[in-house]
Amino acid sequence: MIRITDRELCCGCSACADCCPHGAITMKADAMGFRYPSVDESLCVDCGICEKVCAFHKPDSAAADTCEAIRFPDLMDESQSGGLAYALMRKAICNGFIVYGAAVDDDFCVRHRRVDSMDGLAPLRLSKYVQSDMKGIPAQVLEDLRNGRKVLFTGTPCQCAGIASAAGKMLRNLLTADIICHGVPSPSVWKGYLESMERRHAKKISSVVFRDPSLGWHGHREAICFGNEKVVSDEYTFFFYQHLMLRPSCTVCPFASLHRVSDITMADCWGVEKILPGFADDNRGCSVLFANTKAGLDFTRDFPDGCSRAPMEIPSEKDQANLYSPSSAHKRAKSFENTYIRKGYDVVLHRFGIQSRSHRIDEFIKKVKRHI
Repeated sequence: MIRITDRELCCGCSACADCCPHGAITMKADAMGFRYPSVDESLCVDCGICEKVCAFHKPDSAAADTCEAIRFPDLMDESQSGGLAYALMRKAICNGFIVYGAAVDDDFCVRHRRVDSMDGLAPLRLSKYVQSDMKGIPAQVLEDLRNGRKVLFTGTPCQCAGIASAAGKMLRNLLTADIICHGVPSPSVWKGYLESMERRHAKKISSVVFRDPSLGWHGHREAICFGNEKVVSDEYTFFFYQHLMLRPSCTVCPFASLHRVSDITMADCWGVEKILPGFADDNRGCSVLFANTKAGLDFTRDFPDGCSRAPMEIPSEKDQANLYSPSSAHKRAKSFENTYIRKGYDVVLHRFGIQSRSHRIDEFIKKVKRHI
């Protein structure tokens, strides 16, 4: 029977819940919106399948065979990087795959979904800086694999590891593509942020973009639309990059490594300007592509969409920190969480936000240290 005694020990991939043959496990959200398995002991027969399928502490990984900078000019206007994720999904659909990826639903919650046509891919585009809900997804993937369908699953490394572990001997038709992950932020804080924005603007939100492409590749701020009015903000982004609201397991992530759990790894190709001068100097974006397995290498050998690509060295830790180690929690992350749970979003914005006294003190201390 799976028991989570420490929140750092579970990534919330939902594989254990969907693989339980007795329906004894449900994923329940904590106060921060992070989901954890809850076992109904009256249904559990101690078969051990849930523990066997948990991949969080036994990653099966491989070093990347190739590393390339890659960009798709025709796809980049509506992408936040070089368009690689969308190009992978388009190629998969063209080759008869079922595609799984994260999408923003009508209630602005982020959930993984199944897509079997080109028309369904649009919601899977663009980054989502919040942990996605995987409820029912492992079961759907397994059903597709049992039916002989080829599947491309895209997600965080821990989600890909959970799906691959659940697939077991059916891996032949499963292709996984992960991201170099900074950590997943709190779904509850995301919801609190949107509710606060609606209160302050006295309007209902019509759409959201976590990272507005119109600001350029290096601009990272969220765009909240109220009908025809767009508000660009960095409130939520600031909390994310300060590591104030990451899932506890993200700070001990075993997948933040050069050895990857997926067939393909992708990310923004930060530092490309100095690694490959002239390749991507227009601030429109560039992706980095790792082919970690033969299946990944074969699938990414060519694309139907025109692209520019160039081999490159493995990025340095300075450019891709989470390719080497997990993010560390902010020293006030626990205080942030406790305050949010007790008093809500507006209070943490005041106490921990970019204009807060605590942040100004931190910045002053950093400035002093730089001049010592």
